[in-house]
Amino acid sequence: MIDFCKEICFRSWFALSVVYLGLVTHPGQLLAEESNDASYGITKRVPWNSSRIKGTPEPSLPYETERAFPNLKFNQPLAVATAPGEKRFFVAERKGKIFSFDYEDQANSQIDLFFDLKEYEPKLNEIYGITFHPQFEKNRYVYICYVLKPGLPEGTRVSRFKVPDTKPLRCDPNSETILIEWLSGGHNGGCLRFGPDGFLYISTGDGGPASPPDIHNAGQDVSNLLSCILRIDVDRTSGEQPYSIPSDNPFVKQRAVRPEIWAFGFRNPWKMCFHPENGDLWVGDVGWELWELLYRVEKAGNYGWSIREGRQPVKPSQKVGPTPILPPTIVHSHREARSITGGYFYQSPRLKDLKNTYVYGDYTTGKLWGLRYENKRVNWHQELANSPLKVTAFAIDHTGEVYIVDIQGGAFHRLVPIKKSDHNPDFPTQLSQTGLFQSTADHQLAPGVIPYSINAPAWADYTTAERFVALPAETSVELIQKRWWNFPKDSVLMKTISLELERGNPESSHRLETQILHFNGDRWVGYSYRWNAEQTDAYLIVTEGETLKLDISTEADPKQKSNYEWHIPSRAECSVCHTPYQNYLSVLSFSEAQLNRDQKYGDVVDNQLRTLSHIKILPEAVWTDSKGAKARYLVDPHKTSAALNLRARSYLHTNCQHCHRNNGGGGSTILLDASLDLSKMKAVGVTPTQGTFGIQGVEIISPKDPFRSVLLYRMSKLGKGRMPYSGSSHVDQRGTQLIREWIESLPSSSDRSNGYVITLRNRQRNLLSDAVQIEDQDFVSEKLQEILGTTSGALLLLDALDRMAMPDSMKKQIILLATQGNNPLIRDLFERFLPEDQRTKRLGVKIDSAALLSIQGDSREGKKLFFGMSGLQCRNCHRVHQHGKEVGPDLTQIGKKLSRQELLENIIQPSKKIDEKYFTYVVGTRSGKVHSGLLMKKDASGLTLKDPKNKQLQIAQQEIESVVKQKKSIMPDQLLRDLTAEQAAHLLAYLESLK
Repeated sequence: MIDFCKEICFRSWFALSVVYLGLVTHPGQLLAEESNDASYGITKRVPWNSSRIKGTPEPSLPYETERAFPNLKFNQPLAVATAPGEKRFFVAERKGKIFSFDYEDQANSQIDLFFDLKEYEPKLNEIYGITFHPQFEKNRYVYICYVLKPGLPEGTRVSRFKVPDTKPLRCDPNSETILIEWLSGGHNGGCLRFGPDGFLYISTGDGGPASPPDIHNAGQDVSNLLSCILRIDVDRTSGEQPYSIPSDNPFVKQRAVRPEIWAFGFRNPWKMCFHPENGDLWVGDVGWELWELLYRVEKAGNYGWSIREGRQPVKPSQKVGPTPILPPTIVHSHREARSITGGYFYQSPRLKDLKNTYVYGDYTTGKLWGLRYENKRVNWHQELANSPLKVTAFAIDHTGEVYIVDIQGGAFHRLVPIKKSDHNPDFPTQLSQTGLFQSTADHQLAPGVIPYSINAPAWADYTTAERFVALPAETSVELIQKRWWNFPKDSVLMKTISLELERGNPESSHRLETQILHFNGDRWVGYSYRWNAEQTDAYLIVTEGETLKLDISTEADPKQKSNYEWHIPSRAECSVCHTPYQNYLSVLSFSEAQLNRDQKYGDVVDNQLRTLSHIKILPEAVWTDSKGAKARYLVDPHKTSAALNLRARSYLHTNCQHCHRNNGGGGSTILLDASLDLSKMKAVGVTPTQGTFGIQGVEIISPKDPFRSVLLYRMSKLGKGRMPYSGSSHVDQRGTQLIREWIESLPSSSDRSNGYVITLRNRQRNLLSDAVQIEDQDFVSEKLQEILGTTSGALLLLDALDRMAMPDSMKKQIILLATQGNNPLIRDLFERFLPEDQRTKRLGVKIDSAALLSIQGDSREGKKLFFGMSGLQCRNCHRVHQHGKEVGPDLTQIGKKLSRQELLENIIQPSKKIDEKYFTYVVGTRSGKVHSGLLMKKDASGLTLKDPKNKQLQIAQQEIESVVKQKKSIMPDQLLRDLTAEQAAHLLAYLESLK
């Protein structure tokens, strides 16, 4: 079925360090009209009437939607059809009823029951498709696709019924002839259309749930009917089969291929149509994690699922079907679409500018687009409207008028030229214009704007934050399904971020930016305002974001300045973490678990949930149903009186969980929600899939041994592979110490012990103990260098540097040895101790390709990097002239195949063009373990994985709980980010020389 329900995660608004709010924001004046009743922090809510945060500063779209047939409403309409000779729409409701009505009368209030299929077939679960025979006026045939319960081998079926010539039309329930059936599941397809050739085209999905992807591996398997567009002749039978196969179907003569197949490789093809003039078939295909897809379908076309999701690899080790994979005609990122719905070509004279435009939309975001295709290419493509609709279907009448069907509201809609644009030319460009402050310079809030604090503020490079919520007067947050919070239109969540310019001196605090998250009624949109040097006002930054450069000193040495950069996010970056189209994922820290704490309101201390519920910011049920008992799993990570496990889980939750959750977009499958049991994190005792960083016996979290835990390593380093990936560029020393202590405290079973690692760790500790006690510098240097010979040893030494008492001379020696070595995996751990001007000047995330290509590289130096630089690890995956490993493709003649520019493009974007067999599978077992590697074999008995060391692991089918194909190339992303420009030029020169 349609999905009713992808490692750039910018700093979360509502997950940064909290500033004590009671003093800074003058609560007695701003929060409420105080009374003698001290039982609530705020006794009476003051309305917020000063808001000027309305609409958007962005230009408006050309159309909006208006209600059609305003007197008609249906219960979850999923499919609409017309019958030849009848100017009526036949509307199939999800749960089994089909109604018809006269579409020529916009004022029509009369609908007629055409068929109650649920009454006839009680086992029916959903209706998915309906269409009438082109010769309906003669043969009276209607075709319906419906689904029984999921998981039945023949649970999705297409049946033919007869319609007596009565007024109003009623389907004969006893006339059913079952034509064709296939496996039922979450993705059933179910769209029915007769083509201009008179044959019936049927869409089928992969029969699986939303995730993990393609559990039946149906996408490329043409021995069954799943993941296909089928084409059958319903006017002729074949033996006992109630249909026949058209002789020009592409696979009629191939063995082990279902002859009904016209095209294949779809995930869940949701609605299709034919061009009214040239007969081209267009299909919308609901994507998985990253892309929504639109195809102009060709005969025998292979559209890639589940080897690919569009151009993104998903399960590349699967065998490709009988024809090569074709690219999508249009792709939409999940930043703007989440569940595509195919439409129709607009032909009506009502909107002349849309003539011959293919109109389609998205269920989740409500966006509507148009495109025109000519001469084998898309020559026009534009967003038409931004609607609040849940678009599950389109309908088209005899004039070519296209209607949009909204499953949530149950109504029909149509496009009209925009009358009231969401564009606000007066959108505040200064913070003082927003209506959020009485005095911006004094940071004094407007009446009705309420400060709040959170339990677990995140690390944000020494900044602090003040947080506020403002809801329009007389409105409240609505509780959905006793779990999700739905905010009223024009709600605002605001955060001001400040930094001490003299670290340790609160008097030097300097406001950097104020971020505003605005709910426009459909989605959350983020804006940032940069404070001026005088700290009197802040100004709306450009769409692309900005970077502030500051000089910072310490209280101990105010004259010693160091460089500090603070990145203000682009609006697109805001939407990566604050997912704009799934509102329950958008708001991160204004949540029950974060707000469930005491807050000081003037002289009164009260639980925030209790107070906010009392004044109807939050629904009363948030407090009264449990009094916060259900949300007591977050604490201040640095509150030493709290339990260590609670503190560490809170730290991971607030710093990492917004990416590492379902639909969060993190590159690994770990789940870091603090409410989950430890066993459900998919991280403890699990081998990482995104890099081992040279750690022996590595695990994401290795109980009792933090120094072989890649989680701690990523948190402790600068440069490549650092976490959090975005939003922070400084190591949080208190945070890393907390996580180290927590990992050390975790219980470890004896069967997980690694004898070699235990021996190594004991030796490293002994070496360190000797080095601390002996004054002979040569002896000390020898011991330290041995410890620094491994990544885990370097982690141990870093921990000692942070926590142990040792002479300054030894500290300097450790830093010198670690940062002057040729191993970047070690250097990255210690680089934070170096002055800014001594740190490596890396290329960073935004690489200027033209500038890099202009640098003349040395192929000899590049060869050294390729085979010798452990941070690159090229030799561990690629062979050149019989040297290296065969994990990735052989690069011996790569210089013949790709130009210097193409080589750079492939390195910067490794997943753009990649052989699908070089990607990682992650297999979860019923015992709770997770294994990863390349898929070597898969059959009914189970599967075989090969890890990067060429070791093979066989997993029996009965042990497999889930199989997830990572959506990233096995080649690391942003491989060049932490190289210097000269190093990258050398590497390119070497690759270019391989001819």
